Amino acid sequence: MDTILIVGISVAMGILLGMGVGGGKLLIPALVLIIGISQQTAQGTTLAVFLPISLIAIYTHIREKNISYKVALYLIAGSVVGAFIGAQVAASLDTDYLRKIYGGFMLAIGFYEMFSKDPKTRYRAHENKS
Repeated sequence: MDTILIVGISVAMGILLGMGVGGGKLLIPALVLIIGISQQTAQGTTLAVFLPISLIAIYTHIREKNISYKVALYLIAGSVVGAFIGAQVAASLDTDYLRKIYGGFMLAIGFYEMFSKDPKTRYRAHENKS
């Protein structure tokens, strides 16, 4: 693998993350299309990359008291079970089929973002009805 290319992708992803765009939604296709690794390896690699980043972000949010521990506990419990099931399913699927599922998911998110109303607009419309 080309180390310079990987570092370039990571810097570009970092910039996009800082702008509030992307995360795994961009890193997975970048790893598959540019680096040429399988969908399963790209998904696993992306999760491994986000672990240290998440720890730093969690530390910052703990200092700023921006965490609801009760909500987080429930989310962690469900997410751990779901992540185990999802990883087992992803590992067992054919790579092309997994890429199509991922692509369909990305299209659904894209259509939602393109055609949904701004949440603030929806909230104001709800307030005006009551």
